[in-house]
Amino acid sequence: MIKIKIISYLLLPLVIFLGYKLYDGINEKVELDKAIQRSENIVKAKLKMIRSAQKAYLDKYGDYASEWEELERFVREDTIFNVEKVEIITPRKRNDPLYYTRTDSVRIEYDTIDFALAKEKLFPLEQYPTFDVENIRYVPNTNKKEFELFTAEVDKGGVTVDVIEVVDKYPLDKTRYDFKNGKPNKIPKRMFLRFGSRTEVTTAGNWE
Repeated sequence: MIKIKIISYLLLPLVIFLGYKLYDGINEKVELDKAIQRSENIVKAKLKMIRSAQKAYLDKYGDYASEWEELERFVREDTIFNVEKVEIITPRKRNDPLYYTRTDSVRIEYDTIDFALAKEKLFPLEQYPTFDVENIRYVPNTNKKEFELFTAEVDKGGVTVDVIEVVDKYPLDKTRYDFKNGKPNKIPKRMFLRFGSRTEVTTAGNWE
């Protein structure tokens, strides 16, 4: 009995140490998950900003900005037209062959009202108080590592279309990858955070 007590007393520090290590490991994992969530929310917000700027650039110039300098200059110095959408509804007359089978005729017209600086239109100060166009290319919290920017024209069924892809290749979550051991990741949502595609006409984010 005495031996058992002695052994128990001797093992007590080890039990406490192992318990602490287990708790510390679990707590560290919880804190890392929280940090990853915060980091990815910030990255997604930045990707959405880049997407908005690139869409505006496409609307004005007919293609995407292929270099960060082009996009930054556009946001900093260029202008965007303010366009008003107007629906013109024309009631169908009784002598119209479609009178009994269709609704009234609706025509959409767009009227250019004026223009505004791209920066003020896309990133108004009240919504983006800390916005700095010179940092739009950088992945947050990576010591100024850049998002990967890809733009091109591709043929889709005989029609030339513009495509874009912007990727964060420096995730805090090390389980994110595009390729591992030469094999592609088959789960889009677990690939590097990105929007767009190199082959398809889309600007959707893989988190959406």
